[in-house]
This record gives sequence, C-alpha cells and structure tokens, in this order.
Amino acid sequence: MGKMIETSDHDLPLAILGELVIMPHMTVPLQVGQGKSYRAMEQAWENDHLVLLIFVSESEIETYKSSQPQQLPPVGVIARLDEFVKLPDGTARIILEGISRALVQTMLQSEPFYRVRCHAISDPEPRGIEIEALMDSVKQQIDEFVDHLGEVPQDAVAFVHRIDKPGHLADIVTWAPAFEFEERLDILNELDPVERLRRAHRLLARQLELLKLRQKIQQDTKEVLDQSQREYFLREQMRVIRRELGEDDDVDDPIDELKRKIAQLDAPDYVKEQAMHELKRLAQQGMNSPEAGVIRTYLDWILNLPWAEEELPEISLHEAQKVLDEDHYGLERVKERILEYLAVRKLAGNRMRSPILCFVGPPGVGKTSLGRSIARALGRKFVRTSLGGIRDEAEIRGHRRTYIGALPGRIIQGMKTAKSRYPVYVLDEIDKVGQDFRGDPTSALLEVLDPEQNNAFSDHYLEIPFDLSQVVFIATANQLDTIPNPLRDRMEIIEIGGYTEDEKLGIAQGFLVRKQREFHGLAPDQLIITDAAIIKLVREYTREAGVRNLEREIASLCRKTARKVAAASDGDPVEFPIVIDAPDIPNYLGPERYTFGLAEEKDEVGVATGVTWSPTGGDVLSIEVLPVRGKGGLQLTGQLGEVMKESAQAAMSYARFRAEQLGVDPSYFDEHNIHIHVPEGAVPKDGPSAGITLTTALISAVTGKPVRRDVAMTGEITLRGKVLPIGGLKEKTLAAHRAGIRTFILPKDNAKDIAELPKKVREELQLIPVSSMDEVLKIALAHQGS
Repeated sequence: MGKMIETSDHDLPLAILGELVIMPHMTVPLQVGQGKSYRAMEQAWENDHLVLLIFVSESEIETYKSSQPQQLPPVGVIARLDEFVKLPDGTARIILEGISRALVQTMLQSEPFYRVRCHAISDPEPRGIEIEALMDSVKQQIDEFVDHLGEVPQDAVAFVHRIDKPGHLADIVTWAPAFEFEERLDILNELDPVERLRRAHRLLARQLELLKLRQKIQQDTKEVLDQSQREYFLREQMRVIRRELGEDDDVDDPIDELKRKIAQLDAPDYVKEQAMHELKRLAQQGMNSPEAGVIRTYLDWILNLPWAEEELPEISLHEAQKVLDEDHYGLERVKERILEYLAVRKLAGNRMRSPILCFVGPPGVGKTSLGRSIARALGRKFVRTSLGGIRDEAEIRGHRRTYIGALPGRIIQGMKTAKSRYPVYVLDEIDKVGQDFRGDPTSALLEVLDPEQNNAFSDHYLEIPFDLSQVVFIATANQLDTIPNPLRDRMEIIEIGGYTEDEKLGIAQGFLVRKQREFHGLAPDQLIITDAAIIKLVREYTREAGVRNLEREIASLCRKTARKVAAASDGDPVEFPIVIDAPDIPNYLGPERYTFGLAEEKDEVGVATGVTWSPTGGDVLSIEVLPVRGKGGLQLTGQLGEVMKESAQAAMSYARFRAEQLGVDPSYFDEHNIHIHVPEGAVPKDGPSAGITLTTALISAVTGKPVRRDVAMTGEITLRGKVLPIGGLKEKTLAAHRAGIRTFILPKDNAKDIAELPKKVREELQLIPVSSMDEVLKIALAHQGS
C-alpha cells in the first residue's frame, strides 16, 4: 500500500490527539478510549483507513469533547490507520502512520464524530548547496546532542543521516523529547520545508546550549568539591547557576545573612559561639539538606530570644500604688508585698533576684489580672502561660532537637513572645499540672521557680543556659494541696481570700459596671445601677468568693439595657437614664436563685450549722441527726468521705462517753439507731473540720436541746473532746457572714488567723475561739444548763 495521497481536497474523519504531535513519515502506536476520536478512527478503519489528526493543548481538549469548537487549527496531518484492534475494556489499540500535512478547511459534521474537509499538501523538493549545508549542520547538531546524552540507539542516528529532504529532516528532529508542544506545533504549521528546517536548527542549537550549560555547571561544581565536602553539591550548583545567569549581586547568600545577624546579636559570648557552631554545620550540610531546616529553625530561635541587657524605667512607688489601686479594689496585703518588692528593687537594683510569688485563692478574685497590673506598675512587658492540664515535661523544658518538629518549652516560648529579659511572667493554674508516663511537669518547674538556680535555666531544645533570674514570676492556684512540697517551698505564698459584700459592691461600682457599660456601647448617662441593686445581685443571684458571676449578671443587665437603647434609636419612647434598682432586678434576670439569710429559720433540735471550704470559696451547711428506735446502729448519708465518716464515729463515741454528764441514759444509745445526714446529698463532702458540728447536732438530738440557728462552727474533734485547728478560716467566716450568722465558733489554735480576716467580718461576727467540746456546747445549745 503506497504512502502518497493526492494533493487535493479530502473529506475525512477527525481525531484529536492532544499534545502528542505526529509528523508525516512517522509511525506511532497508541491506545484510544471511547469518544468522538474513537468513533472517527472506527469509521476510517471501515473505509479507506485515512483520518485527519489535529493537535491541541490539554486545556482545549474539553471543548472538543463537549461542544463544537469555534475554530479548528489551521494545519493537521493526514494519517493512515495501519492497525485498529478493539480491546475488552472498550478501548482500541491502533497504529498511525503520518502521510502528509493538510490545510483544515471546514467542519462537515460533529456527531457521532467530527468530519472535516481538508486539502492535502506535499512538500516540494528544493535543492542547492545552501540547503545541503543546512542539512549537514542539523545532522552535526544531532551527533553532538547524542554525544552529550549518550543514550540514543545508533540505528536511530543512522536513520537520520540517510534523510535527504529538508522538510522530512525537520519533522524527524522535532520528535526529540527535549522539544515542547508549542515548538512542535510551530514546526508542523510551517509549510515551507527550508524555513521549517531553519527553525528546527535554531531549536536544536538552543537545546544544545542548555545541555552544554548544564554539564558546565555540573563540571564547575565538581571542581570546587573535595573529599570532605561532598554534601556541598546542591549549594555549589546553585552558586554556579547564579554566576552563569549574572545574578550574584541580586541574591543574598543565606549563610552570609545569618553570619551577619549573629555578628550583630547582642548576646553573651557563649550564645554567639553556639550559633556560629551551628552555622558552620549548616554551611557543611548545604541549605537544601534534610538537616538544614532543623538548624535554620534553631538559629531563628537563638536570634529572636531576648539576650540583651535592658534599661528598665525608673521605679516610682507613688505611681505603682496608683496603678494597683486603679486596677484592683482591696487586696491590701498583696499590694503591700508588691510595693515592698519595688522599694527593694529601687534600692538594690539588679543585685536582688526576683521573688517567685504564688497567688492562691478561689476563682474570680483577680489573681491573673493582678499580674497584668504588676507589669504595668513596673513598666515591664507582660506574658502569660496557662499550665492547666499539661502532662508532658517537654512542655516546660522543650524537646530534644533529635525529634521531628521539636520546639523549646513554654517558658522559652513565653520569653520570645515577651521580647524582653525582664517581663512579668504569669504561670496560670499551677495547681492543675498533671503527670503521666511522659514525666512530671511540676518537677521541671523546680529549676524555673528557684531564684538560686534560674539564672542558668537549661532548655532541652536550646542546650545553652538562659537567664531567668530577673523575670518576675507569678504563679496562680486555686488550692495548695495539689502542688508538690518542693515546688511550693520555692514560692512565696500569698493567699487571696474571697470578697466581703462591701468589697464586691466597691468592685462592681468602681470597675465592673464601668467596664461592662463600655463593652456594650452604653454611655454613663444611659444606665445607672444602684448600690441596692448590686447588693441584691450579690446576695440573691450569685454565690461565689470572687466576682466573675457578678460581672456576668451585670453584663446581662447591660445587654437588656442596650436593647432598649437600640429600640429608642428606632423611635420607641425610652426615658434616660435607665435606672435599675433592687426591685427591678427580677424583671431583668428572673426570680432569685439563692436565699439570703440564716441557714435555719429557727432553733431546732438535732440540726447544727457548719461551714465548708472548697477551691471556689466557702459555704454553710446544716448537719441533721435523728435518733430512731433500733439496736444502736449508726447510719451516715449525704455522700460523706472517709475522714468525715470517722469524725461522725468519733462524735458518737464522745457522746456515749459523756452520756451521764449530759443527762442521757447510757442505754439510750443501745436502744436507738442514730441517723446522721448532711444535705446536699448529691455533693461529695469530706474533711475533719465538721467534727464539732457533728458532735453538737448529735448531743442536741439525744438531749432534746435545740441548737442556736445564728451560730456556725468549725473544728476537728478528738475522742476526749478536744477541738483541733482547721484550714480555710477566711473562706469559712466569709460564708458564715454572707449567710447572716452572728456567732462563729473556731478552734483556739486558729485564733492567730483572726487578724487576717477582713475588717467587716471581724466587726460583725462574734468570733469565739474554743479548745474543748464543753465550751462549744455552752455557746451553741440554747438554754444550756450548768
């Protein structure tokens, strides 16, 4: 079957082959899937085996699949189907043989496949010395190309040398993999065979220059390497590329840039030595080595940490006092301690190591915000890290750099955030640090919070000492019990108790109302909350040691007022200012949530009022004792812990021992079951401090003498009736004062703590220290005889 066709018009099926350009005189095997091109080739196979091929970019193929194209390419290739084998998967294996170029004229049909009219073109056969010279030059280029590549079969080279037509030679050259789709299409569209060969010659020359340049770059790179610097390869290759492109002046060498930054770094010599050591490793590894990212990150941390000495602002005690009073109401002991620190700092300068303060108290009393105020008073940067829930020692000390994604610990991260060597650093919720198989973070804090050690704190990631001695560390906690003793020993504990009613009123009117008015976009002349309304919120809508819930209730009042103000701007009649008084509170917030007043409404037999302590503050509770006919059993209810159950058993033993002196028949306890109940039953309770309350309620029940309802008590009981000291006295007295109690019984050993109680509590509560149960009964039981 001949390979020539008539140079005339043909109506042929059209196949679109994307970016695979098949030139005349080429035979190419392919596999085609279902579609219009498949149906076109199927039609050609059934007729004269001729098909027209056009070539388009990948982005244009979808146009041909979905709709009729607006414009066809100007030149295609008429090809012969030498094979068309249908495969089981619905595709077909074909062999196409390019015959000649063809000018694409018009679209004749688009379904079920494209058919177009085209005009076949055959290349003229020009002769001449110039053309022969051009062909020889191209063949010489091909030989040179093959010499550089070294992977082309000799049969292919011999075939090219036998070609004697310029157009055919240009077509064959363009099949080389180095050519791009646009370049091949440009050769295809060129109908003049001599011009086509000239373009191929230029393209070959460019590819040959690129190949020579690439080999020159590799050779130049190879020459600068020696046996100990093999890892330099990529970096040196980039340098040679820049040199060849003339871009040396425009691109800063990252190594030189880092070296300059290290030289400018204001840091101790050992820091710079470590940084230079890592920079040398980076230079040896090369910027694109797997280790380079780790070293770059490490150097970035060193360069961004605050190593330099700083000049702190002049300390003014009057200004500091003003700042503390502006930000916080009350808290006199805390403010006094801070002012003492400032005074010593002013006199001693940097010779004094900064103290480690630990504010302990219930939620909402202002522990964290105190740290911010201290920073403002000192003129220092403020940084805060929450330690609640962390269980991994690496959170404090950082990870070793051998781990993927290693980072410094939270302490060093905080110092980077502060951008200062002298910040006020708040370690929040230090009592909520956990521990597991990854280590104990509290142990890692021992070095951080030791003024004698933290001048050379060692982070696992940095591996160089960092001076924390001038940082003012402030830890906050709700309770001390969960803080290990070694850690507690390194801190100066400052207890911040709950607020009295008057203090809450002062905080609300001085701080909270103003703050929430601003947050809600209200002017001072639009909303006024009276003192009586604040007192009602404190007594009947919140029950807390701090003021967090009180602030929420004030925010709720501001939201409802903001709605009225917004409605007024829409034309609703509203009188300003909106004054909220105590009787108005239920209209805004609903009915009261808590009952204010005494725990009991009247003196009752077998019911005594005790006080409890929790991390959220203090509260009062009633303890009920009921004797019923039985066989001398003791029943305890109310979710009592083991210690509290033992207190009840001690109270029972004491009551049996003192039965005759109390006027109770000794057989009474054998004939009655004693049921002790502590509401609320759903709340777990434990601890020894309810001992005297349990005993008082028990003796009241068996003697029939009522317990005074205005008396609350706390203290541990012994079998001999001794009253032992307890903790949390401030929270307990505040709870009793809040409940309207008038007389408060406490252990004699706790009398020293009375001076720490708020002035209003000391004035309005009759505080009676006792050392024995007899004293308790004389005070607590109404109409007690001699």
